[in-house]
Amino acid sequence: MKVTKHKKARKYLSFYINNFGFREPLLVLIDGTFCHAAYKARIQIEDQLKKYFQSELKLIVTACIITETENIGGPLVAVCQLLKKYLVHKCGHEKQPISGLACIRAMTKTCNYIVATQDRDLQEWICARAGIPLFYLHNSLVPTLVQPSDASVRAAASKTQSKVQVREIDERRLTSLKKKEGILVTNEQTSLKRRKKVKNPNPLSCKKSKKKNNKVVENRDGVQDHGVEKKKRKRIRLPKHVKEHLKNNKQITVC
Repeated sequence: MKVTKHKKARKYLSFYINNFGFREPLLVLIDGTFCHAAYKARIQIEDQLKKYFQSELKLIVTACIITETENIGGPLVAVCQLLKKYLVHKCGHEKQPISGLACIRAMTKTCNYIVATQDRDLQEWICARAGIPLFYLHNSLVPTLVQPSDASVRAAASKTQSKVQVREIDERRLTSLKKKEGILVTNEQTSLKRRKKVKNPNPLSCKKSKKKNNKVVENRDGVQDHGVEKKKRKRIRLPKHVKEHLKNNKQITVC
């Protein structure tokens, strides 16, 4: 099975868990049509469902579903034997059994079930209701959990809005009670308490200051100049023979 299908199944399950109170172990209500399709495709229902949902499951049937498959007989005898292996849940119709479709409709009103069915009429009825996950075999082979219906999405949105409104009412009540008791702290008091201290700059981010050598320097006129020390010129030292040569040349020119 592809990883994308596992991700979709987790996403849809988390939607029902967060908004409609589904909890583990998940209760999967199986009808005769789903069991018949799995029997034809030679799919082991319990193993495949555990791999698909990756969570604890309980496969459940009702007495009405078993009696309906028994009454049909013929090719559904083996299907009836498979249904009897799963946990039989009390539906309240033991004395007067009804059809499997009507029994599942009544069961989903009282408890949170994931309904596994191939019946198109039942699938349409589930999609029109809120908070009922639908599970079926796509093309009678691939197990798929149907995306939450529009009715389920609307119901979840209305629940979230009601929660927000309740929180606003609770906040108003709390503020009124605090005012009565004198516990409420105003914005001015909080601003006085929470004055931020002036922080010094980070020494690591600052550049080092350049030191100026302010020394007293005498100008040519003999005036003291309090400024930056002037750079001394480098004197070029001439060798002795060059100096003597220059002196001799001066003497010759003078004569």
